[in-house]
Amino acid sequence: MQKIAICDNVYHRKEKIMTQFTTSIPAQRQQQISDYLKSKFSISIKEASELCNVSEATARRDLDDMAAAGLLERTHGGAVLHKGTGFEEYHDEKMKAMIPEKTRIAREAVKLIKDGDSIFLDSGTTTLLLGQQLEGIKKLTVVTNNLDIASTVKLDNSSTMIVTGGVRRDGYSVLIGDIAEELVRKLYVDIAFVGADAVNSKSGVYNSNFMEIGIKKSMIASGKRTVLLADHSKFKQKALAKICDIEEFDTIITDSGIEKETREYLDKKIPHLIVV
Repeated sequence: MQKIAICDNVYHRKEKIMTQFTTSIPAQRQQQISDYLKSKFSISIKEASELCNVSEATARRDLDDMAAAGLLERTHGGAVLHKGTGFEEYHDEKMKAMIPEKTRIAREAVKLIKDGDSIFLDSGTTTLLLGQQLEGIKKLTVVTNNLDIASTVKLDNSSTMIVTGGVRRDGYSVLIGDIAEELVRKLYVDIAFVGADAVNSKSGVYNSNFMEIGIKKSMIASGKRTVLLADHSKFKQKALAKICDIEEFDTIITDSGIEKETREYLDKKIPHLIVV
């Protein structure tokens, strides 16, 4: 009986350690908190602790870190949603934002593509608009993890559309996960077109949801040329998860609303800055 009790105790200790491990990554906890805030608008330290299965001290530190990054506003005993932060907009809201600027960016981006090229189209509104410009290009291979692009974009009869497969992210037309990332890693394309939720010219390129970081990183690593498509509003946003440093892109296409100081800085940091 004593042996069974010892084994049972070891099992429960192991289970507790594994549970703690699954919530030990700060970015994952912060994503849980941000998702909670989008629906509830406020969270207490106790609620954050229970949500992430961590101590209240750890939850308090997470809230402090997120407040310092401008992702929420701290209150006595908790936090509230900060409307001015890079919390992720819903799909329909993203589709309506900055359409004239995104259209100009897409029309400029298509000029980089030649007959016979292979390209990645990341999931995003600007990449969708770029996809709508591709019909006249011959023998083009398009690889995407975006279901809207896959289902609506018209290509020349000589061209090919490849969909990565993977897990569909709830509420979004985007495929993520190991299956999607594995396919992308096996390919090497001429140009990878990638979008982002926020761009800080000095600290890097960010996304609001860490679950999409893996596929974006894989696309960047598997492109002979890497192009960031970002309207000027993205340079004023904040987001949760870092994709990469700005120097990993050899081209950035943005619109004329970008601030002069940011434009001058980027001109020195990357080979090609295109402003439309």
